[in-house]
Amino acid sequence: MLSERRQSITTFNTGINNSHDDNKKNSAGATARSCPTEKSLRSPCYCEENVWRLAYRRMMGGLGGRERNDAKENVEYYVVFVSNEEKCCPMLNQLASDNPLKACFWDYHVVLIQSTKVVKKGKQVIQAQVSDIDTRLPFPCALEEYLDGTFNSKFADKKDERKFAPLFRVVRAEYYLENFYSDRMHMIKDGVWLAKPPSYDCITTSNMKMNKKGHLSSLDDYVTMSKKSRIEENAWLGEVLTLQQLKLKFGLSNY
Repeated sequence: MLSERRQSITTFNTGINNSHDDNKKNSAGATARSCPTEKSLRSPCYCEENVWRLAYRRMMGGLGGRERNDAKENVEYYVVFVSNEEKCCPMLNQLASDNPLKACFWDYHVVLIQSTKVVKKGKQVIQAQVSDIDTRLPFPCALEEYLDGTFNSKFADKKDERKFAPLFRVVRAEYYLENFYSDRMHMIKDGVWLAKPPSYDCITTSNMKMNKKGHLSSLDDYVTMSKKSRIEENAWLGEVLTLQQLKLKFGLSNY
């Protein structure tokens, strides 16, 4: 998100894959599972981590006997990055705006889509819901309602409409949980945090490497949506879709 960045690199010295270790009480995974509600997972300006923890909680289950939400084979989870080549995407109904009809122009945003296959009138169809902790819309929200209520900014100039049109990087949640990591250094400018970092440890993986900026982070791989970046990408980065393609992927075939 336009105002997002993160916590100290020292947490990377606590061991490989500690984000998935529920025995480490301050790991991203353990704190996600112990959180009292899904909405309380929110750390403002850290949407990529919010969704990592939400996906982890949904797929691994909460503590205290709460069941996993992916227990049925007909349910799939997708982490979806929203951006465009300009890294300037207008989104309505965001909590960061003082007016739901006043768009936030994010460089990127991240949400979770739950896709469920159900049988209606003898035919298998997809029911998709969006979980966006940063929206004023219902949580979770039917995909059609969410898209209509979020990506409906009006532009007088058709050129601007095309320029700021959203693109969606759709990644299977299990790939994201295994491959996303961040030292939060992109959230520091001139030695000052742009937003208060989460209190839990940084999200880590066993395959971390420095990016071009010298940060231990895979965030840019997900956010970048240039034409070049969309050619022959690895499965762990998912696929980049237009708004129309996203609707078709999740069963909104009447659009």
